[in-house]
Amino acid sequence: MAEEHEVPPPGGAKAPQPEEEQRIPVRLILLGLLALYVLLFIILNSGSVSVSFVFFSTKISLIVGLVLAIVLGFAGGYLANELRDRRKRGKTAKTSSS
Repeated sequence: MAEEHEVPPPGGAKAPQPEEEQRIPVRLILLGLLALYVLLFIILNSGSVSVSFVFFSTKISLIVGLVLAIVLGFAGGYLANELRDRRKRGKTAKTSSS
């Protein structure tokens, strides 16, 4: 009987063995867990709450209120950072021109 010799693929890479177990990437598992967490967060925070704005109040879903608070927080932080950077650039320009 003749022995079969496997020819390695170009580049020296090992050919995948059919009996090897395919591993699921860690990133895919983490992404799935994050999606499950977000879904549960939405389901568990779907009740209505009364929110009082300065000039009016209304009833909204709790998740909408949370998302609104997060968006306003990010926007406020971004604008504060831009204002701080603009002031730093203004002071730097005045100092270098003197």
